[in-house]
Amino acid sequence: MLDPQHFKDTFLPYHGHLYRTAYRLLNNGPNAEDVVQDVYVKLWNMREKLGGVNNMKAYATTITRNLCLDLLRSAAYKASRTGISASETSISEISTERIDHKDSLHLIVKLVETLPERQKELFKMRYFNELSLEEIRQLTGLNPVNIRVQLSRALKNIKEQFEKQQGYEKK
Repeated sequence: MLDPQHFKDTFLPYHGHLYRTAYRLLNNGPNAEDVVQDVYVKLWNMREKLGGVNNMKAYATTITRNLCLDLLRSAAYKASRTGISASETSISEISTERIDHKDSLHLIVKLVETLPERQKELFKMRYFNELSLEEIRQLTGLNPVNIRVQLSRALKNIKEQFEKQQGYEKK
């Protein structure tokens, strides 16, 4: 169990990283700050269970990402972005969007697995584990330019295959 001071010492240094992660997903400063505060509350409420966590930064980042995705999926958030009240948003429309989003995510995960081994490894480090290019460089020993080239190729490959798959499904 973390005492208040240990909790602060552990998680407050991640504030900038968590905020940037939330801002990247939400593209909204106040909402990103709200999500980070929700992350801290969630971590505090589960502080007894954090002893088994090996990488606190990655754990906090995952919670941040999940809370952002929950917010983006919420009817109230969508309504505030479009000017339509949440009650006017159809339940079937939300369900269909969730199913489409979930199917797209599953397809992307499958497509990542088809990448060449080096691209797959770098892609997972960057986009699944949310490591910085510097952290990837330290882990792999690769030149940052090489990392960016490999990631660019991986993204291009996934995008092409995704569009190809989506094109087949729409026909």
